[in-house]
Amino acid sequence: MVDLLLKQPNLRSLDIVRRAREAGYEGGKSAFYSLIASVRPRRSRPLSEHDKVPGEIARHGFGQVDLKFRDGSVRPVSFFVSRLEYSRYTAASIVPDQTLETCVRTLIAHYRALGGVPLLGAFDRARPIGIGSDKDGRVHEWDPAFAYAALQIGLGVEVRARRGADRGPGTNLGNWLKLSVFKDTHFADEAEAGRHLAIWLREHNDTPQSDAGGKTPAVLLAEERQRLRPLKLEPHELALRFPVLVGPRGAVVHDGQAYAMPAESVGLAGALQLYPDRVSIVVGRYESTHPRHPALRLVDAGSPSASPGWAPAAAVPLAARGV
Repeated sequence: MVDLLLKQPNLRSLDIVRRAREAGYEGGKSAFYSLIASVRPRRSRPLSEHDKVPGEIARHGFGQVDLKFRDGSVRPVSFFVSRLEYSRYTAASIVPDQTLETCVRTLIAHYRALGGVPLLGAFDRARPIGIGSDKDGRVHEWDPAFAYAALQIGLGVEVRARRGADRGPGTNLGNWLKLSVFKDTHFADEAEAGRHLAIWLREHNDTPQSDAGGKTPAVLLAEERQRLRPLKLEPHELALRFPVLVGPRGAVVHDGQAYAMPAESVGLAGALQLYPDRVSIVVGRYESTHPRHPALRLVDAGSPSASPGWAPAAAVPLAARGV
């Protein structure tokens, strides 16, 4: 039987049984079929970029658009978009900037709206999550603060930067959303732009996809959520971690702001934990907590179009209302 399967892997089990009987086998067929199944070579193939598995990959990317207003003015606005590869279910938030902190906290807010965490987060570009990359965009050195945040979330990360002819349709989420939502559109203010984005996202998630058997992303999301992992923490609970050194004046300086530490800790190295509203510093056996400087503190502005996507629920209707 093994000799037959090595020569003809696709030989039918019925033919193998027939030849076995001709060779003198007198046992039952069921036992022989089980033996065939246990030794038959299994065909396998690598997953291509077009194969999509529920709960496996979510794509993420920043984008920026020059919003045109009816009074003739033009103002740049940044946004962060996330899309599950299998269901194509999309979440997006208008954000205040494209910094690492905004990226991480918006990422968690989107996972909360999507219903869980996938196995892999694929980003369109290296910045701001990587501090070293090659000419093709592959990261060879991750930002330490982002690496620590990804560990807290429990997320695998890769960058899928592509150039020129290598770009396929929809490979850059920022450009895809900008051309789909904001092209040739004028708004009264940024709040109206936020409402326009929310409506478009709801329509997109409720539109049947021809390459998905006519199912909508919202319907496929129900299937995908069964394989997404539970979110471990909320955006305001995540701390970005930075190495620090207590200076000669008993202070730790981060992002241009000084935070006082006990005089006994001068010269010691430790870690600064950055929360949306406070800073916690631990060096050796010394620990200190301070409110964030008003100019640096991330707050909920209450408007979907102006608020960061990671803010409390009132600032995430883009993701919560059918995104």
